[in-house]
Amino acid sequence: MTNNWKYALLIAAMFPTAAAFAQSGDQGRRAVDLERYQEAKSVYKSQLNNKNADNAYFGLGDIYLRTEKLDSAAYYFNQGLAKNSKSAINMVGLGKIELEKGNKAAAEKHFADAAKRGKKDAYVRAMIAEAYINQPEASEQDLNKAIEHLKEAASRDKNNAMIHVLMGDAYLKMKNGGQAMSSFDRAIQLDAKSALAHLKRGQLYTSSRNYNEAEEAYKKAIEIDPKFAPAYRDLGELYYFAGQYDRALSTFKQYVDMSENTPATRAKYASFLFLTKDYEGTLREVQEVLKTDPNNKTMNRLLAYSYLELGKPEEALKAMENYLSKVDQSNMIASDYEYYGKILGRNNQPAKAIENLEKALAMDPSKPELYYDLANQYAREQKFDKAVEVYTRKQEKLGTSNTDYFHLGNAYMMAEKFDKADETYKKITDANPTYAYAHIWRARAQSNLDPETEKGLAKPHYEEFIKLTNGEKDKYKKELIEANTYLGYYYYLKGERDNAVKYWTEVKTLDPTNAQAETALAEINRTSAPKKKR
Repeated sequence: MTNNWKYALLIAAMFPTAAAFAQSGDQGRRAVDLERYQEAKSVYKSQLNNKNADNAYFGLGDIYLRTEKLDSAAYYFNQGLAKNSKSAINMVGLGKIELEKGNKAAAEKHFADAAKRGKKDAYVRAMIAEAYINQPEASEQDLNKAIEHLKEAASRDKNNAMIHVLMGDAYLKMKNGGQAMSSFDRAIQLDAKSALAHLKRGQLYTSSRNYNEAEEAYKKAIEIDPKFAPAYRDLGELYYFAGQYDRALSTFKQYVDMSENTPATRAKYASFLFLTKDYEGTLREVQEVLKTDPNNKTMNRLLAYSYLELGKPEEALKAMENYLSKVDQSNMIASDYEYYGKILGRNNQPAKAIENLEKALAMDPSKPELYYDLANQYAREQKFDKAVEVYTRKQEKLGTSNTDYFHLGNAYMMAEKFDKADETYKKITDANPTYAYAHIWRARAQSNLDPETEKGLAKPHYEEFIKLTNGEKDKYKKELIEANTYLGYYYYLKGERDNAVKYWTEVKTLDPTNAQAETALAEINRTSAPKKKR
């Protein structure tokens, strides 16, 4: 799915996925396609002593590599080489491990050796390409290498659809949607029953926001193979993105039912429950998995997130600190810092909250809510100038909206820069002069610029607010009391008795128990009453 999804952020770092290269009769790879890893392991283990042993050792190592168990992966790749010292495919496996560790030079040495050993083996070339494609930060140079290996594979196995699926993956990472679609279409020409090729077309349509075509592609994959779990997953995500939450959840539940009951699958389901704001459901799923898999990083992450969303900041802090003790800092994502910052803020640790929210913002400066949360924490620390600076940063990065002007104006108010506050609120009234609340905000700023009410700077804005809210007294009751109180006091100071009585009477009408209005009216009546004749 598209990279900006919260779902992807929640789980992608923990459960990397890869395109499968299905060879004829490869039941293990078929099980991998269906995300049934335990089943795939059983298939491969049953082949360790027959003619398929070479590929079986590689298949087992590759499964462990997918689930981030590098030691186990290395064990099987090395076992494959021990059984067959000329094994090209297991040499590819060792290269994959080095690439995963960031040792590109060592990886390329293994790949070169593998290509030399398996000079005529399309599968070897395709697996080298897959390794390059599935790097999280694959460079254009890496992707070009992948394409060259795939072209070589295609020249040796002209009818293998999966070579073209991988080619499409490479072009998609290069943001070449046209070439990617051509590759997926070519895969379908070669194998009309390739559910995976249709899935990939759906993912490409999703990334280009062509949601109707994406839905059709996912449904086609399901029609071809009703047990093809990944198609239900991506279709569920598509429905979620379209706001069809009931369909999203039921479709994603089908994915869970068809996939193996593993921590990885349940983590994806818990992530999906979290997205649909079913925090109680998320918590139940998380706690169940943690009983048997207490170190599951994704589940520990969601435990902390869910406690915060359920209004349990103390439990959230304990869970978050436990999660942080299990995850390498290099694997932390922006939402980890964001939630940690929010959790710290709710636990009255604003300084540490600021530190983590700043880290979140550095990783994801495109999220408006982060700026608001960070500015609020600075305000709690009485660092109003810093709050202003955060809102300014937001405007420079993401542009401005009336919401931004409201928050920035409030920051200026807290910093007691009332002229700047009024200047900021004015941008709202200029853009939308009939927005009543903006006049209240300007009135408050102007009132602070005229603390003795000598000039009546706030008067026109309070009057405009009353005019704009005419007939909606219940909705704006609190603000109308404020506006009429100001005007009643202003006219009292000016000695305009009738106007003063008019506004104080309106306050009394809005709030019959208003002591300030009672006192003001009594004072006006006392001072303006005619003297008795002697």
